[in-house]
Amino acid sequence: MLKSYPLIWSLVLFALLPFNANAQMFSVDDENEKQGNPFAPYIRVGIQPVDFEFTGDPAAFSVQNQTDLSFKGTVAQAGFESGGFNLDVLVGNNLTDIDNRKFFGLEIKFTNPFYLIRQERFGLGVPLQVGTKLTSVRSDDVQSEFSQTNLYAAAGITSLLYFPEKFSITGSFMPAYGFSTASGGFVGGNVFSLKGKARINFFNVIFGRNISLGYDYIYDSYNVDGEEFDYDLNGHSITLGVSL
Repeated sequence: MLKSYPLIWSLVLFALLPFNANAQMFSVDDENEKQGNPFAPYIRVGIQPVDFEFTGDPAAFSVQNQTDLSFKGTVAQAGFESGGFNLDVLVGNNLTDIDNRKFFGLEIKFTNPFYLIRQERFGLGVPLQVGTKLTSVRSDDVQSEFSQTNLYAAAGITSLLYFPEKFSITGSFMPAYGFSTASGGFVGGNVFSLKGKARINFFNVIFGRNISLGYDYIYDSYNVDGEEFDYDLNGHSITLGVSL
């Protein structure tokens, strides 16, 4: 498993190189660069309804006379987006309508879209993405803890509509595959993911700032050594962003 890390981090460097070139696909003059730039950085906040479902063998808990960590609830989300860089933090507990569970998520990812169709107001291409994601679920009622760090690569389809000084619409969908390890690296496996993303960015709405409406679909299927840590994570996040 560790042998795959140099390859993935090489992809990170590869994905980072063309960022500036892709940001120049649509011409933006200096006067309207801040409010009209579809690649402007954003701070985002929102919520994400989550379904965390155990998919392993229930017999893994029968000997310990315990239950799994499955839950359905809502988590709070905050994030930063700048070009192809994304940082997201998710927190869930009793305050966010999750009973007897404590959820924490941290994800860093780099995305580079290679546009196959380039027009003045439209782009269609193939995005490449690499990232790392920490997912932790704990409960005072369950002895075991789910804590997995996922290192993954993804590719799919992306599109962009750009109307200068008005708004832009972006969307993407990518399947991903990665390797997962627990804290300490003693338990690991693989993760298959589906990632959907949509953004509507309105330019120069408040004091020269852009306002962004966001939706993300997240599906992670963990196939970890043994049966105790096999889970599916489904999430639909809705966020509001403000440009910097």
